[in-house]
Amino acid sequence: MIRDFDAMEEVRKHPGVTAGGLALIVLGAAAAVYLSQRTGPTRYQRIKTRMDPRGWVDASELRGRFHDAMDAFRHGAEDFGDRAGDYARQARHRAVDVAEDARDHAGDWFRAARKGSRKAAKKHGKTARRYADEAAAYAHDHRREGGALIAVATLAAAVGAALLESRRPDSRVRRIVRF
Repeated sequence: MIRDFDAMEEVRKHPGVTAGGLALIVLGAAAAVYLSQRTGPTRYQRIKTRMDPRGWVDASELRGRFHDAMDAFRHGAEDFGDRAGDYARQARHRAVDVAEDARDHAGDWFRAARKGSRKAAKKHGKTARRYADEAAAYAHDHRREGGALIAVATLAAAVGAALLESRRPDSRVRRIVRF
């Protein structure tokens, strides 16, 4: 006899048997509820008529609704066209007003822009000249250092090439050193 019986452990060991047993219990409960109904053979007929998709939709009523929807859409489109025409006329008038205002104020705007551009060019021109002078001074200060670095790099490359040449068995450098 097993003393430590754990139902969950048994369910984990045999999931198929547990699921089948549970399905049989649910099926039995559904059959008991179904058979205990007092409506008799008409119960099956009621379920059958509810499941028939032909009775779900009334085609003649839908046809009438579609005609109503098309009429409403047609009238709405006409109203929309009228409103769009009104909006276009208003936009045209506003555009003409804006163009006239711009024409009236164009001279003022041009003078203000010309004055602002002269002022900006003067200010930024001074800054650019100062930066150019600083860059030239930096280059003059560091040209000697750059030349020295190039000379050292050239000498290192020549020494490295001589070392690589001396490692070859038919090297001319080895022959020169033997003398």
